[in-house]
Amino acid sequence: MNITNNDLDAEGSGRDVQTGQMYRTRIATKMKAEVKLLRLRQAQMRQLAADIAGTFYSATVVDPTTGAQVTKSFYTSERPFGAQRLNRDTGEPYYDGVAFAMIER
Repeated sequence: MNITNNDLDAEGSGRDVQTGQMYRTRIATKMKAEVKLLRLRQAQMRQLAADIAGTFYSATVVDPTTGAQVTKSFYTSERPFGAQRLNRDTGEPYYDGVAFAMIER
């Protein structure tokens, strides 16, 4: 998981066109977690898909700025399921390379 904090600026933020001076009014900082999973069995994929399918969902992550676990509300707009493959021995499907972003509400 790769975590980034993104600043949200107020509408009037930006550069002065004559001086180039930057003016910012930060209204919030939101977390974005890029999640990449190597291999998931069918049951795990089904559970993950259900967990992130709602408009918003809660997830607990470790905040890199504090080292503490925090529970936040996130959304995921794209849900790529990776490559679907079959286990040669069992015939059970599994998924390689599942990746998605969890964006703080």
